[in-house]
Amino acid sequence: MQARRFISCTTLVLAAACAGHQADPNPSPSDDDLVLQVDNHNWADVLIYILHDGRQTRFIEVTGAKSVAQPIPPELVSADGTIRLLAHRIGGRDDYLSPPVSVRNGKTIALTLEGQLHMSTVGVW
Repeated sequence: MQARRFISCTTLVLAAACAGHQADPNPSPSDDDLVLQVDNHNWADVLIYILHDGRQTRFIEVTGAKSVAQPIPPELVSADGTIRLLAHRIGGRDDYLSPPVSVRNGKTIALTLEGQLHMSTVGVW
């Protein structure tokens, strides 16, 4: 009886300890990260792709009328230090393709998505 109670208590302690050490699925950007800040003024959800080194990588999905900031991993930056952003409205036919943007760590890329995606803008600071 005491052995069963000991095993139950040990199981609870281990489960509580493991629950406290889960990785954060959306890490907060640090000052040294290259960050993509997206302000979605569109009513629809939008997929954001990063174009780099001749490849297109799906990066994030931004909910309609919401904003999100996400660090960009270094492997998604082209060898020449540039990226392009492609925004595609889910369920739509319109896209926005940014011009090449020169980037480096510690900077923020601001992508503002408008109701008509072709009217969207991108900037770096």
